[in-house]
Amino acid sequence: MSTDRSFLIKAGSRAVLLLHGFAGTTEDVRELGEYLAENGYTVYAPNYRGHGEEPAIFLKTTPDMWYEDATAGYKYLQDQGYHEIAIVGAAMGGVFALKMAETFAPKAIAPLCANVNRKMRYIPVENYLLKSMRKDGIAEQDAQVMLTNYAPEIDKMADARSEFYKTVASEIERIEVPTMIGQGCRDEEIAADDANYIFKNIHSDDKQLCFYAGSGHDITNDCEKDILGEDLVYFLDDLMWLEQEVM
Repeated sequence: MSTDRSFLIKAGSRAVLLLHGFAGTTEDVRELGEYLAENGYTVYAPNYRGHGEEPAIFLKTTPDMWYEDATAGYKYLQDQGYHEIAIVGAAMGGVFALKMAETFAPKAIAPLCANVNRKMRYIPVENYLLKSMRKDGIAEQDAQVMLTNYAPEIDKMADARSEFYKTVASEIERIEVPTMIGQGCRDEEIAADDANYIFKNIHSDDKQLCFYAGSGHDITNDCEKDILGEDLVYFLDDLMWLEQEVM
């Protein structure tokens, strides 16, 4: 039975939609969400369909479904009475934040280790599944057999993911909202220099690029997570918020 891992922390009239990455769950961004809430931001983190579930369930979902879950989270905050919403996204969540900035009008966005560039390169889907199966205690030999059996579904997901990212990259010049780009210099999935592609191609007049020398792809939980949190709060606090009462 599927479990909804989404969480909401109400802490003020300023709202943040917090988006986790590919093959992860909201637990990956919970600590960051709690820190933002401690600093006066209401935080909602939706968990995408299939994420955190067994491979058979996960592989039946698609990037379009996950993006729908992200946009539903944005609309949920609006329905709760929040009119100004910033979007902070880790990895694929950062890609979603960029796409939402292309089509919505968020207060600001903060893509963190987001793989949007001309040359798409990322860890294969099967690597994520293998890591998940190891975590669940599945023996290596059994896991390899499962990956072989799931090969068609894995290839389909990989292709869909690649096409989704390329579409976001092709429309990145439409972004005009304030943007903070965070990138770990030890990112094992994408080249740290890829963050420059986002910085150079968005059309926002208010943009900043922050590199974290000791951090990898899981930037929200790495050794500089506290510095990242402080930078995000400083970025968000510096925005011109309308202090509206939320019903």
